Amino acid sequence: LREHKLFGTAEEAQLFTSYQRKVETQTQLKDVQRKIIDAQSAVQLDELKCRKRVLRRLGYTTAEDVITMKGRVACEITSGDELLLTELMFHGVFNDLTTEQTVSLLSCFVFQEKTKNEPPQLQDDLAAPLRIMQESARKIAQTSNECKLQMNEEEYVESFRPELMDVVNAWCRGAKFSQICRMTDVFEGSLIRAFRRLEELLRQMCQAAKAIGNVDLENKFADGSVKIKRDIIFAASLYL
Repeated sequence: LREHKLFGTAEEAQLFTSYQRKVETQTQLKDVQRKIIDAQSAVQLDELKCRKRVLRRLGYTTAEDVITMKGRVACEITSGDELLLTELMFHGVFNDLTTEQTVSLLSCFVFQEKTKNEPPQLQDDLAAPLRIMQESARKIAQTSNECKLQMNEEEYVESFRPELMDVVNAWCRGAKFSQICRMTDVFEGSLIRAFRRLEELLRQMCQAAKAIGNVDLENKFADGSVKIKRDIIFAASLYL
């Protein structure tokens, strides 16, 4: 060290001072990062408590955090909003609907794209279950806010988009792919993705109905899956 050209010079002292500042700054940075992580953990813990409160309020868990039948049904659903779908199932909404109405209503859970056109003017047989679904969504949002889990009620309700309800209804009744394409401005590829996601959701709803022993509802979801799973939408390759 003594043989180094900087040894004993003024520049050595400056470099040493700068290095000390760097080490102190790095130490301070690590302390700040640790505090940020601790703060985020506290926020996540508070959010977790709020979510557990929502689940207890809606009946998905007991006061001792034991999962109820509703909770087990919700666990079967991953392709749509499990809380809202479970609420609709346990309130018997699907029981009074035809297979076509049921599948059309479920399309609101799998289609998330915005379209250029205004939402379609639905016939009463589709508009009525849509209103029931939106009312149930509002109740979930209100319950969440009451449990201190902040949720924008209007945004939550509007996230379930009805643009494909009449399209899905027509497809279930045997319409051709070219016909349903003329009913909407949604791209063909987006239609195919939505229908395939819808078929996946129907299979999960089938399992959920089976979990509660509702054979009629299970058969209805299975029938809906059969009605939509046809033609070019479910072809192994679009080039065939």
